[in-house]
Amino acid sequence: MVPATLIILLFLGAFLLTLFQYVMIDAKRRILNLRFLWMVGAAGVALCYPLYIFKVPGDRHTSWLFLILGVFWMLTAYVLLRRMPPRETY
Repeated sequence: MVPATLIILLFLGAFLLTLFQYVMIDAKRRILNLRFLWMVGAAGVALCYPLYIFKVPGDRHTSWLFLILGVFWMLTAYVLLRRMPPRETY
């Protein structure tokens, strides 16, 4: 079983990375875009995963699935950061 702390930290890291990107976007262009949805989704999973493991303790398969999902979420947040245009072009 994968430690819940690792999974939660992955999603919180993805949340902070996309939050940084969302704050860097010009205020006039801040709309419900992919970065916002990715940020809200990461926060939602980080908050709901402890509730899930409290209800269903010891579920190995789900913990591995959430670990893979967390790594994917973090990598996608990193790719979004790398593809972010310079601030002057907003």
